[in-house]
Amino acid sequence: MKGLLSLYTLSAALLFASCEKEDKPVPLPEKGEAEYGNVEMGEDYTDQVFFDLETGRVVHISEINSWHLAFDASVNGYHMFLNGGADVMIYNTGETNFNNVTSAPANTSKEWMFDRPSGLADSTAMGDWRAAGGLSKNEVYIVKLNPTYDPNNLKKIKLVYVSNTEYVLEYADMDETITHTITIPKDERYNYSYFSFTGGGKVLQPDPPKDTWDIVFTRYRYIYYELDNFPYMVNGVLLNPYNTTAAKDTTTAFADLDFTKILEMQYSNHRDVIGFNWKEYNFDTERYEINRDKNFVIKTRKNHYYKMRFLDFYNKQGIKGSPSFEFQRVY
Repeated sequence: MKGLLSLYTLSAALLFASCEKEDKPVPLPEKGEAEYGNVEMGEDYTDQVFFDLETGRVVHISEINSWHLAFDASVNGYHMFLNGGADVMIYNTGETNFNNVTSAPANTSKEWMFDRPSGLADSTAMGDWRAAGGLSKNEVYIVKLNPTYDPNNLKKIKLVYVSNTEYVLEYADMDETITHTITIPKDERYNYSYFSFTGGGKVLQPDPPKDTWDIVFTRYRYIYYELDNFPYMVNGVLLNPYNTTAAKDTTTAFADLDFTKILEMQYSNHRDVIGFNWKEYNFDTERYEINRDKNFVIKTRKNHYYKMRFLDFYNKQGIKGSPSFEFQRVY
């Protein structure tokens, strides 16, 4: 009986195998041809330029100094970010009464805090401002703006409340005894909601919708950790924080970066993966020089892979702040 059962099992297996469809290889989408892009940030890097790799075009331009604070616009978001490209810093006074805050640390004080360039929610200067149960700790923070752009550059703020749809912010000038209150709505079509102290305080939206772009050419704050956490403003490229990652490579020729190689690379969601050091300033020639052996691969919000390398930092008129680059869809 045991032998008959084994024979039956073998016959059934053979019959199943004969009926099973043969696996067919899944064709990969055709890779694109190499394309060339160019953006204009302005000689003084005044603009942030949002670029979409799939369409190969600039989708939006706004002024870097147009905003000071950014707020996570997701339903459960509560983090506040600083505009490092405008040199915004923050200090936690520990006070809960606005009127008790009348002075700020010296400009050179290390008590001033700033966000890390990774752009991650756990790397913000303010951190989690909420108390137990989601209520505010009611701590008063001093925000320091760059006096070059904002002569009245010291502001007091308190984050009062956050919900699935909005933030409530209180703010005042350093010498004011009356506070102002503003509601900052969330809109999930965007990564952040923005606030500017300019003109007495206003809500604005300098970004395009998050599902329309991949990278932004902008000025931002880099931290030299090896130099005692020295902050320095640089000009480079940041990733769209919405489902976008990137990897870098310096050992493979750009033409040889194929699908097999890019799958072996290590991808990161740090916004500054591409960063700024694909260029280096030559003090002899007084010009920026491009490292064309430095390649980047960007995995976009649509799960497409693009390889990219920079070609120049000057336009045809020799004006800096005009990066040109080569990019190609690999998958």
